[in-house]
Amino acid sequence: MHLNPVYPITILILLVIIIISVVRIRHRVLAGRELLYLTGQDSFEYILIDVRRTRDYKKGHIPNALNVPFPGCMECLPTENMFEKIYIYGKSRHQARLVARKLGNTGYFNVSYFGAFRQWKGPEEEEEQ
Repeated sequence: MHLNPVYPITILILLVIIIISVVRIRHRVLAGRELLYLTGQDSFEYILIDVRRTRDYKKGHIPNALNVPFPGCMECLPTENMFEKIYIYGKSRHQARLVARKLGNTGYFNVSYFGAFRQWKGPEEEEEQ
Protein backbone atom coordinates (compact mmCIF):
# COMPACT_ATOMS: atom_id res chain seq x y z
CA MET A 1 0.00 0.00 0.00
CA HIS A 2 1.41 3.35 -1.02
CA LEU A 3 0.45 6.54 0.90
CA ASN A 4 -0.17 9.78 -0.86
CA PRO A 5 2.75 12.14 0.08
CA VAL A 6 0.29 14.92 0.93
CA TYR A 7 -1.11 13.05 3.97
CA PRO A 8 2.10 12.92 6.06
CA ILE A 9 2.77 16.60 5.37
CA THR A 10 -0.78 17.54 6.35
CA ILE A 11 -0.53 15.51 9.55
CA LEU A 12 2.82 17.11 10.39
CA ILE A 13 1.42 20.61 9.88
CA LEU A 14 -1.58 19.82 12.10
CA LEU A 15 0.70 18.47 14.83
CA VAL A 16 2.84 21.62 14.75
CA ILE A 17 -0.27 23.81 15.03
CA ILE A 18 -1.57 21.78 17.98
CA ILE A 19 1.79 21.87 19.77
CA ILE A 20 2.13 25.62 19.33
CA SER A 21 -1.38 26.25 20.65
CA VAL A 22 -0.84 23.99 23.68
CA VAL A 23 2.63 25.29 24.56
CA ARG A 24 1.66 28.95 24.41
CA ILE A 25 0.78 29.72 28.01
CA ARG A 26 -1.39 32.75 28.61
CA HIS A 27 -0.60 35.25 31.33
CA ARG A 28 -2.64 34.90 34.49
CA VAL A 29 -3.72 37.04 37.42
CA LEU A 30 -1.80 36.50 40.65
CA ALA A 31 -3.65 36.87 43.95
CA GLY A 32 -2.12 39.16 46.58
CA ARG A 33 -1.63 36.44 49.18
CA GLU A 34 -0.03 34.20 46.54
CA LEU A 35 2.49 36.93 45.69
CA LEU A 36 3.09 37.57 49.40
CA TYR A 37 3.81 33.85 49.86
CA LEU A 38 6.13 33.71 46.83
CA THR A 39 8.17 36.74 47.89
CA GLY A 40 8.73 35.11 51.28
CA GLN A 41 10.30 31.98 49.77
CA ASP A 42 14.10 31.95 49.65
CA SER A 43 14.41 29.02 47.28
CA PHE A 44 11.74 30.03 44.77
CA GLU A 45 13.20 31.46 41.57
CA TYR A 46 11.27 34.20 39.79
CA ILE A 47 11.64 37.70 38.41
CA LEU A 48 9.40 40.34 39.98
CA ILE A 49 9.01 43.43 37.79
CA ASP A 50 7.66 46.83 38.80
CA VAL A 51 6.64 48.64 35.60
CA ARG A 52 5.87 51.99 37.27
CA ARG A 53 7.93 55.14 36.75
CA THR A 54 11.32 55.13 38.46
CA ARG A 55 10.36 57.91 40.88
CA ASP A 56 7.33 55.88 42.06
CA TYR A 57 9.52 52.78 42.42
CA LYS A 58 12.00 54.72 44.57
CA LYS A 59 9.22 55.85 46.93
CA GLY A 60 8.36 52.23 47.68
CA HIS A 61 8.22 48.83 45.99
CA ILE A 62 7.80 45.14 46.74
CA PRO A 63 11.07 43.66 48.06
CA ASN A 64 13.37 42.26 45.34
CA ALA A 65 11.38 43.87 42.52
CA LEU A 66 13.25 45.16 39.49
CA ASN A 67 12.17 48.48 38.03
CA VAL A 68 11.52 48.21 34.29
CA PRO A 69 9.46 51.31 33.47
CA PHE A 70 6.81 50.80 30.83
CA PRO A 71 6.87 51.61 27.97
CA GLY A 72 10.43 52.94 27.99
CA CYS A 73 12.64 50.00 28.92
CA MET A 74 10.99 46.76 27.81
CA GLU A 75 14.11 45.84 25.84
CA CYS A 76 15.98 45.80 29.20
CA LEU A 77 14.31 42.50 30.13
CA PRO A 78 16.46 39.36 30.17
CA THR A 79 16.07 37.19 27.08
CA GLU A 80 18.36 34.28 27.96
CA ASN A 81 15.56 32.29 29.61
CA MET A 82 12.12 32.92 28.15
CA PHE A 83 10.66 30.24 30.48
CA GLU A 84 11.60 32.07 33.70
CA LYS A 85 8.67 32.80 36.02
CA ILE A 86 7.90 36.51 35.71
CA TYR A 87 5.50 38.42 37.97
CA ILE A 88 4.47 41.94 37.06
CA TYR A 89 2.81 44.78 38.92
CA GLY A 90 2.34 48.40 38.01
CA LYS A 91 0.51 51.60 38.81
CA SER A 92 -2.77 49.95 37.80
CA ARG A 93 -4.06 46.49 37.01
CA HIS A 94 -4.54 47.62 33.41
CA GLN A 95 -0.87 48.61 33.09
CA ALA A 96 0.32 45.29 34.57
CA ARG A 97 -2.02 43.29 32.31
CA LEU A 98 -0.86 45.24 29.25
CA VAL A 99 2.80 44.50 29.99
CA ALA A 100 2.04 40.83 30.73
CA ARG A 101 0.26 40.52 27.39
CA LYS A 102 3.14 42.26 25.61
CA LEU A 103 5.68 39.89 27.19
CA GLY A 104 3.54 36.88 26.27
CA ASN A 105 3.37 38.08 22.68
CA THR A 106 7.15 38.62 22.69
CA GLY A 107 7.78 34.97 23.56
CA TYR A 108 7.88 34.80 27.37
CA PHE A 109 5.98 31.68 28.42
CA ASN A 110 5.40 32.04 32.16
CA VAL A 111 4.10 35.54 32.88
CA SER A 112 1.66 36.47 35.65
CA TYR A 113 0.53 39.87 36.82
CA PHE A 114 -0.47 41.04 40.28
CA GLY A 115 -2.09 44.32 39.40
CA ALA A 116 -1.66 47.66 41.14
CA PHE A 117 1.07 48.33 43.69
CA ARG A 118 -1.50 49.99 45.99
CA GLN A 119 -3.10 46.54 46.44
CA TRP A 120 0.11 45.16 47.98
CA LYS A 121 -0.34 44.36 51.69
CA GLY A 122 3.17 43.10 52.44
CA PRO A 123 6.48 44.75 53.36
CA GLU A 124 7.93 47.48 51.16
CA GLU A 125 11.42 48.68 50.34
CA GLU A 126 12.49 52.23 49.56
CA GLU A 127 15.46 53.36 47.54
CA GLU A 128 17.92 55.77 49.13
CA GLN A 129 17.59 59.29 47.78
